[in-house]
Amino acid sequence: MSKPKRDRNRWSLLLLLVVAAGLLLLIVFTGKERIQLSPVEDLLLALFAPAQTAFASAGQKLQSFFDTAVSFYELKAENERLRQELSFMEQQVLSLQELQKENHRYRELLKFAEKSSHRLLAAEVIARDPSQWFGTITVNRGYLDGVKQEMVVITERGLVGMISTVSPNSSQVLLITDPRLPVSATVQRTRDPVTVGIVESYARDSACLRITYLPLEANIQPGDLIITSGLGGIFPKGILIGTVREVEQDQSGMVLAALIEPRVNFNRLEEVLIILQPEKAPFPAEDAEEGEPGS
Repeated sequence: MSKPKRDRNRWSLLLLLVVAAGLLLLIVFTGKERIQLSPVEDLLLALFAPAQTAFASAGQKLQSFFDTAVSFYELKAENERLRQELSFMEQQVLSLQELQKENHRYRELLKFAEKSSHRLLAAEVIARDPSQWFGTITVNRGYLDGVKQEMVVITERGLVGMISTVSPNSSQVLLITDPRLPVSATVQRTRDPVTVGIVESYARDSACLRITYLPLEANIQPGDLIITSGLGGIFPKGILIGTVREVEQDQSGMVLAALIEPRVNFNRLEEVLIILQPEKAPFPAEDAEEGEPGS
C-alpha cells in the first residue's frame, strides 16, 4: 500500500473519531435537565425550523384531506341509508292511508247492508276495460259464491248495473252507463206511476245518464232524485240512480227528457254489493241520499 493512501486512511479514521466524540458530548449535554438550549442546539433549530414547519403544515393538510375523504364517504353512506328509510316510511304512510280509506268504504257498505232489506254479497272490482271504462267491470265473485246472470249490482250510493256473465270465481258487470243497459225509472219525489221513463247512457258525456220518454205533463224538475221503477222484472223498485241536472223537451217535442248525474262515481268503483235475493220491502233510497259520498 502506498504512503499517500495510508495517510488518507489515518485522516479518515481521525475524522470519524472526532465526529463520534462530538456526538457523545452532544448526547451528554442534551441529556441533562437544562433551563436553556446550547448554542449548537439553537443553531440546529434555527437551521431546521422552516423545514420542520413546512413538513408539519404538509402533514396537517394531508391528514385533513384524508379526514375529509373519509367523512365524505361516511356522509354519502348515511345519506343513502336515510333516503331508503324515508322511502320506506313514505310507502308505509301511503299503505296506511289506503287501508284507512278502504276501511271507511267497508264501514259504509256494512252500514248500508244492515239497513237494506236485500240479501247482499260484497265484491271487489278486480278489472275494467280501459277502452270501455263506463261499459263493464269485473268483480271477484262468481257462481261458486251464488252469483247468477241478471243479478243487480249496487253500492251504498245507488245503482251500478247488472251481472252479464258469470264464471266460477268472477263475474262481469254491465254498467248502467253502457248503452246496452236501459233502466226503467221514475221520480222519487212524486212516485207517480205515470211519470216513468227510460234511463240510458248519454252520448255527449259517458259519465252521465239521460232519462227519456217522459210524458209532457210529467212532474220533474232539476234536483229531483231518479229511482228505479220496478218495471221490467230485473231491477227492484226504489234503487237510487241519480239527480236531475236539467229538463228539456225531446227532439220530437212530444216527450220530456232530463240529464241525470249518477250518484255512483263510476270512475272510482272499488267495492260493490250484489243483490242475491229480491227485496222484501221498499228499497231505502232516502238512506242512500243521506249517506256520505263513497264509490
